[in-house]
Amino acid sequence: MELKECDDIKLNREIEELAKCGIRKGCLGTIAKLGEKRSLVLFYNPEDFGDSAWAWAENGALDFLQRPVKKHIAEFAAWVKTQDPAKKTRFTETHLREYDAVEVLVEKEQYAKHGVHKGMEGTILEPQKIRGRWLVFFPDETGADTIDCPISETDLKLVFRP
Repeated sequence: MELKECDDIKLNREIEELAKCGIRKGCLGTIAKLGEKRSLVLFYNPEDFGDSAWAWAENGALDFLQRPVKKHIAEFAAWVKTQDPAKKTRFTETHLREYDAVEVLVEKEQYAKHGVHKGMEGTILEPQKIRGRWLVFFPDETGADTIDCPISETDLKLVFRP
């Protein structure tokens, strides 16, 4: 199928230049600007839902997945015009992962309202970050994981990796 702007795509091979930015084979994205040989693509970070990076990729390395409905095409095209692709060319790195035991490094009101405070230890029990935050579960006095709170990866320290 012929590619068009705003098409959802999948990167079909490993490209060294893109891999250095965290964009690997199988990565999903949306074409922002279609070129004859290369296209500007907004790639989505599979390790951090909500994180993305802009990159130019050869059209032959892009597999068509789907074409969005016209309303979404117009919204995406308008949004692209407000972006500066040169400012975000790599994925935010992920240093933690599911099942890691972590410690909270800071005291923040947004965590405290969930009952989470600096120095508490918990476990990441979700496979993916969402907008730079991990859902961390903390045990109550019985040892059961009953408190869950989204915490920024930068506010966590790895204690133990199983």
